[in-house]
Amino acid sequence: METGAAHPGFLMIDSPQKNLGRGGGTLDAVIADAVAIDDFYHHLSVWLADRGAKAQLIIADNSPPLLAEGDVVARYSRNEDQPPYGLIEDETSAEPEEVTR
Repeated sequence: METGAAHPGFLMIDSPQKNLGRGGGTLDAVIADAVAIDDFYHHLSVWLADRGAKAQLIIADNSPPLLAEGDVVARYSRNEDQPPYGLIEDETSAEPEEVTR
């Protein structure tokens, strides 16, 4: 959304689950992580329906919860035969590029 403001008018969140949960490996930790992730996505949907109604939000997440399933625009695979695949070179089967200095 362009409003002439100093901000481009969108929010992009990359890998929100990376640091959201504590993931201690116990069943309680796994459940707590799932609740935190669901709460995060629920908060975003409530905010977008109210104060953020004109906002543009992009979230890059490897495993969004079921709550967000209807809002998924694209799914990327790690399989070249199943496009679209990979956004990051090391997440595909492509050979790494040689770095020259």
